Amino acid sequence: MPFKIPSLSETRDFVVALGKALFPEGNYGSRRSYHGRRATYLSGAVTQLHAHVDSAKRDAHPLTAGEGKPIKDWGDATGTIQKTATPARKAAAARVRGAAGETASIGDQMRHETSGLIFELASNVTIPGVLGVDPDSFFDADIVASEAAGSVGSQTRLAAGESLNFLSPPPGIQTGVVLQLALDEDGFDAEQFGGYRARVLATFSQAQSGGNQSDFVRWALAALNTVTQAFAYPNRAGRGTIDVVGFYNGTGTARSLSSIDRDAVKAYIQAVAPFQISGVGGGLRVLTTVADPQPVELHIDPNGQAAFAQDWDDAGPPTVLTWTGATRKLQFNAALPASLRAGHRLILVAVASAQDGREYKIESIFSSDTVVLEVAPPVAPVATDQIYSGGPLVTPIRDAILAHMNGEIVYAGRGLTPIPASVAASTGVSIVGLDILAEGIGPANPAGIYNSANGPSWSGAIIRAQLFGIAKYKAGVRNVTVVTPASDYEAVDDAFPSDAQIHYVTPGAVVVRYT
Repeated sequence: MPFKIPSLSETRDFVVALGKALFPEGNYGSRRSYHGRRATYLSGAVTQLHAHVDSAKRDAHPLTAGEGKPIKDWGDATGTIQKTATPARKAAAARVRGAAGETASIGDQMRHETSGLIFELASNVTIPGVLGVDPDSFFDADIVASEAAGSVGSQTRLAAGESLNFLSPPPGIQTGVVLQLALDEDGFDAEQFGGYRARVLATFSQAQSGGNQSDFVRWALAALNTVTQAFAYPNRAGRGTIDVVGFYNGTGTARSLSSIDRDAVKAYIQAVAPFQISGVGGGLRVLTTVADPQPVELHIDPNGQAAFAQDWDDAGPPTVLTWTGATRKLQFNAALPASLRAGHRLILVAVASAQDGREYKIESIFSSDTVVLEVAPPVAPVATDQIYSGGPLVTPIRDAILAHMNGEIVYAGRGLTPIPASVAASTGVSIVGLDILAEGIGPANPAGIYNSANGPSWSGAIIRAQLFGIAKYKAGVRNVTVVTPASDYEAVDDAFPSDAQIHYVTPGAVVVRYT
């Protein structure tokens, strides 16, 4: 039977009882007495020692090792390196202006003044034109965030139109540089603890054997720092073949690898895999991934506690009459419900537009039938779009479902709140000791036919029971009705001759609303 670590109170009770037995003349009964204070002091020291030993014991086992050095030590021991954040980049994105014939060099640095991030030229620049005839011409140069300056991660994914300034403008070159294209390549955050921990643990359960399914997953992940998920399909294109799929750490279509990175993954695997698979004419392919957006709709029945009730009475429901984007005014088709107030939330459900189901906060009441939203929807609502009340249950459940559909693990967290891996990473919540509520959805794997008894396993489907479980786990939920999908949805596993690609589920409109 494992040793139960006593609490401070339990340890003190033991020390007091022992003291009374050994020294009956001592006053251990009073906490303020000399012996009572000594008992408290000794109990605190013993409790701290227990905690230290227990922490060391947990860190010494991979299943309970904590974030940071403990799990990284296990990763180093197994050769599983945690992926670091990467700098965003883009070819021909930075418009450099200057006099004809003037030059700038790879590595010349620029600052994005708004964020303070540092970027570098990734190609040499020679301003075109005739010297003395073209005083102001331009060259669209390659650009990359400066990893040496610590400018990495999703923050470096700047939009087109953003301006940067050379730290030391080369002679004849203007200080300002304007992005002509968004920096939407690379720019990924560091691998989250949950995903890294899962990879470390997989090395114990899925031993290397020179070319099994687990090996191809491991090789694909090792190929590029930006590949954070990988899947392998043995014999999908015939006996002796292997198809590999890789994903970036992203959402929706941003998870798909570029053709350049697919080629890089294939080249790496060819260098380490058995020749009969990886050689010329072998059966190795790195598949193109095709996004398959799917809608989800859940109706939530709260448990009756006021803390979890919907914000306002949406009986009807009301619909959109007009939307004015410049002022963020949303006009209802009738007078506002009497229970609706500024600060309440609402959900737009598409009828004639393409709403995604997110929740919006009401900034103010403009008139008897019009509200002003704090943030404008990305897609303008139009007449007949339905309006439902938001509430404290909507966004936590919706965020967890979005994470699940985007390939993230969702944990059964403390306080009865489903915790996506990305939320745990950003808020510092330790996932050690938490249960996995739902694995992330991977690429197509109909009925789990590519799952191995002792190797990788995953689902490429939207499973209604998983959606129910995620929503029902949230505190305050009495019941859940999964409206869409009406049945489990499997992503498409393309057959020959289209089998060089494979589908994966992405979130369409994800609506979570009160019944």
